[in-house]
Amino acid sequence: MHFSYPLHNNPSKMKIYPKMIFVVLGFALTGTFNLNAQQLMRFPDMSGHSVVFTSGGDLWAAPLEGGDAVRLTIHDGAERYPRFSPDGSLIAFTGEYDGNTDVYVMNSKGGDITRVTCHPGADEVVGWHPVSNKIIFNSGRNSTSRYTKLFLVSPDGTGLEELILYDASRGSFSPDGSKIAYNKVARENRTWKRYRGGMAQEIYLYDFETHTEENISNFGGTDRMPMWVGDQVCFLSDRDGWLNIYSWDTNTRSIQQLTHHKDHDVLRASAREDRIVYEKGGEIWLLDLHTGQSNRIPVQIHPDAPETRPYMEDLTGNIQDFAVSPSGIRALVVARGEVFSVPKSSGVTENISNHCGARDKDAVWSNDGEKIAWISDRSGEYEIYIRNADGTGKAVKMTSHRDGYRHTLRWSPDDSKIAFADQTLRCYILDILSRKITEVDRAEYEHVDESLNQKGIHDYCWSPDSKYLAYSKMNEDLVWQLHIYSLEQDQTYPVSDGLYYDFNPMFTGDGEHLLFVSNRSFNPTFCDMEWEMVYKDVARIYALTLKKDGKPILSVENDAEPGQDKSSAPASPFRIDFAGLAQRIEVLPLPAGNYRDLAVNESGLFYLNSEDGDYNRM
Repeated sequence: MHFSYPLHNNPSKMKIYPKMIFVVLGFALTGTFNLNAQQLMRFPDMSGHSVVFTSGGDLWAAPLEGGDAVRLTIHDGAERYPRFSPDGSLIAFTGEYDGNTDVYVMNSKGGDITRVTCHPGADEVVGWHPVSNKIIFNSGRNSTSRYTKLFLVSPDGTGLEELILYDASRGSFSPDGSKIAYNKVARENRTWKRYRGGMAQEIYLYDFETHTEENISNFGGTDRMPMWVGDQVCFLSDRDGWLNIYSWDTNTRSIQQLTHHKDHDVLRASAREDRIVYEKGGEIWLLDLHTGQSNRIPVQIHPDAPETRPYMEDLTGNIQDFAVSPSGIRALVVARGEVFSVPKSSGVTENISNHCGARDKDAVWSNDGEKIAWISDRSGEYEIYIRNADGTGKAVKMTSHRDGYRHTLRWSPDDSKIAFADQTLRCYILDILSRKITEVDRAEYEHVDESLNQKGIHDYCWSPDSKYLAYSKMNEDLVWQLHIYSLEQDQTYPVSDGLYYDFNPMFTGDGEHLLFVSNRSFNPTFCDMEWEMVYKDVARIYALTLKKDGKPILSVENDAEPGQDKSSAPASPFRIDFAGLAQRIEVLPLPAGNYRDLAVNESGLFYLNSEDGDYNRM
């Protein structure tokens, strides 16, 4: 719920404000891009002079030497893992035509699509048996664990066989069908690089005659997608840091690296006779096992791509962030990677970022309402951009970082600077005029279960004179501690004792106090289910008096003579007396709860207090 609290008034006058919802309708989204530069061709296989692959969720076929591709399927569902039959007349693939993931087969020239498996679980094509001409697929239908088993089935759906292997995800038979090289764990669809954990893929060799098994890769990293070619078992491995193609010789039992790519991983591959076709960087490559040469197959696809045409879209369900203008007349709404300026009641909606093909985020108004700053990756890296709030002029790139992820922009009250943070847990200040960037601080510890925007320093706020920045960061005890950075002195001061979870600092408008949330109210109760203590509603809102001779934020009731009226006396200049600051603390008369997202203006304090039962976090 959203509350406000008048700082210098009776707490009984607390007001509850209703929730505000912004509805954004009917923006025209347009986009153009080079289709052939972003083909993302996947799951390739080949037979004779043809290669088949998936692009845009449909199957396509093209000449093996390259050229224009022909679409073989068109369906709302995804078709993937196409595999030619041994004689090249059929293509088995995984499809979703009837709403479920099953094995389908079609004529290699297109058409005559037939469903082969009919099971509520997912059945995924692996390949073909070299002797029986049955389709190999994996499925969890008879598995007693989270892993899959391998099955054989005839193209007409008859003759279903379960292989004797206990756990198996992908495999390839020897030419005579007496042995199989296979993976036990399926991890092809996970984007884990250089993984060395318990789900590392190894390649095993199983002999159906002797019923013996051995590990032939023995690496401990990723060895996947075995392909039996003659007297070699080829596979993908990241032994050199990148997924490349390797081979294991069945005679010498030695392993040899066949490709040496260093730009993109070889994600999926398929072998036929003495060649391997594989996917790398969204393109299709061909490896000749005799010569050892790899070449890209120059395939061109020409889809109708209806999703790239301009269309009207209701963005209500795609709003990621918003910010209200200083006057409250307009609001910034971030949706679908664009920044929109939306009127409160009348007027037009303007696309402020207006850059297709980039992600624009974290938009904020300047305090005078004349500028808008946001973060965009249109240059290839996340940079800060500024544009006039009325949509005139062009967006100006304010930073030129080499790499990294930046987030959480905060204008200074005088609009001369912007504070921001990045993925290295650092906080920075950007000077708008000189474009100089100053590092404020770096967190040495982080929340492991929080999003990247909340791992390090992120809850910073400016003092009214734009000369100080208050924030919290995790200390060596893994407790969030308050700090204040002085721009003039280029120095950081810890302002809380670091014993409690203190966060979300906010200066009051008069600059006399620093408000913050702290988890230091411990009222344990017994758990309803187990004999243990439960701590709920641990947070309260506190205030630090910044000047050693400053007045408390809450007036103390004490009958006394009125004395001389000093209301007309000039206010002392803004300053912070850091000595003894942590001891000049008082708690606001609000019950313990789950507070966060403090904000202040001339009317008082605003905050969020979550529902009962939620635990308090940043």
